[in-house]
Amino acid sequence: MTKSKKVSYCGFLKSYRDIIVTLTFSDKWEELDNTWITRFLHEGIDSPDFKDKITTEHSHYAKTLQIFWKGIIKDYKKEKENLVSSHPEAIIEIPATISVKEEHCNKTTKKNIKLTNYCCDILKELDNKSNIHPFYKYYEKEVSDKTIKNPMDLFTINSKLENNQYRSTDEFEKDICLIFRNCYTYNDLGSEIYCLGEELESDFNKIWNEKQRERLKRVRDTDTNSSELVTKQIRILEQNKDKLVYRQVVNDAFLIASAYENLVAGNLLPFIEIIKTFLSTRSQMSLSSADEPVLQAIVESLLPLKYHIPELSLVMDGTKPKGFGHFGYSDIFVLKGIGDSNVSLELKYISLVNLIKNQKNKFNANDLEYLDKIIEKEDEKVLLARSYVYWSKEYKETKQTTIGEILDNGVNQLKSYMNIISKGKTSNYSSSGIFDKRIKITKSNPNKLSGFVILVISFRRILWRSVEEKISDYSYDKV
Repeated sequence: MTKSKKVSYCGFLKSYRDIIVTLTFSDKWEELDNTWITRFLHEGIDSPDFKDKITTEHSHYAKTLQIFWKGIIKDYKKEKENLVSSHPEAIIEIPATISVKEEHCNKTTKKNIKLTNYCCDILKELDNKSNIHPFYKYYEKEVSDKTIKNPMDLFTINSKLENNQYRSTDEFEKDICLIFRNCYTYNDLGSEIYCLGEELESDFNKIWNEKQRERLKRVRDTDTNSSELVTKQIRILEQNKDKLVYRQVVNDAFLIASAYENLVAGNLLPFIEIIKTFLSTRSQMSLSSADEPVLQAIVESLLPLKYHIPELSLVMDGTKPKGFGHFGYSDIFVLKGIGDSNVSLELKYISLVNLIKNQKNKFNANDLEYLDKIIEKEDEKVLLARSYVYWSKEYKETKQTTIGEILDNGVNQLKSYMNIISKGKTSNYSSSGIFDKRIKITKSNPNKLSGFVILVISFRRILWRSVEEKISDYSYDKV
């Protein structure tokens, strides 16, 4: 093995995959993995921390390696079945050296390490939450009737992370989204792989949004002296007051602040208008891929970071087991600050794709845009009666309902959440109340608790309902 500045076990396996398939001797992936990593370490570079680095890599990509080896065994069995006895057995030797391309031998910067670790953590969480196996490796021969113009899979993304080929998280997100776009484009609507893609995308959006929130919080927390920060911001604005981009940013900030103040005063309309304005900037392509996690991320971006808590954790019924009504999660809990009331928001998103399924089996982006424009001005009673088809994770089958039923269910759900929030913090694990370390709850004079259900249909139509106010004997502050 040649001495190089950067060698990885996964990169080695990828480079010599064909040779490994040929030399496979067992149908147990653990035995194969142990044999090859032992050989790799034995012939590794002369570095005191080489073994530790490879051990860490092996632990980090444990699930990925398992999938890799199972693929090796599958390919070996196929080759063995297709082997013609009259053909002489091919003799393939493992090269004595492993060459590493020069461009990958550059010294890894701290920025590269942080970016790689950030993206790897996301993939690891995604692996724990979803079935990633169908999207791990793209084989062209398995899609014989369709040619994917820009193929992408998680194996390729892993390889790019290993070789520090991503310059930003945006590039990483773009590749992940390409997997979903290919899934929806080259698979039949409602097929098993199509539905698995929807589940994976939903989980990815939740993980991605939470990671983005954590990054923003870390940036904010580094500025310990808030007065100095405000002074600095005022000075920068003063210096750039004639620049259009600064004027626009300040104008947007004032609109968000004003909408927030109206919201905690009980007036939802200015906030609805800001959501509409933001949604109007979305591209036509995103009509088919938007969902509730996307909507939640948008709404959160329009609220002051200090005064809202996403997915507030609640114990709904402490006597029930986990997964059967024990926990509940309020989509966004808005803290009142100096306003009149705290606000609980329940968000619902109606996908155009699931609306059009009852009308057409085949449709394109133009059909979705046309339906979007119709819904924008449709009578509310007619709109509420529209059928809506969705995939139920709980029952593993397609379900049908109406927009009106979804809105009514949202109202009932919000009422139950507000009832629990008004009780304050849980006294023990079996009691009902708020169970979330991100919020500080103290006994206080009576406070109002308001609630709104916001239902967004595509990007042009928003319906909303308010629920009866609750009175709470607690104050709520973000930790």
